Amino acid sequence: MRVATDIGGTFTDVVTLDGNQIRGWKVLSTNESPDRAVTEIIRDLADFSYFSHGSTVATNALLE
Repeated sequence: MRVATDIGGTFTDVVTLDGNQIRGWKVLSTNESPDRAVTEIIRDLADFSYFSHGSTVATNALLE
């Protein structure tokens, strides 16, 4: 299974690819603990062999 995440200022997205099955989640980001949404989702997943992470939190802060 492969897992990809993107933590943004408003939403956190997580997508998994397991064989031919793609699943996705979109949850509210938590500013005080940006990793919380990702941690809660991947804790429930089976073992995965690949993890990719992206974030627009810093970019959004500069633009605001």
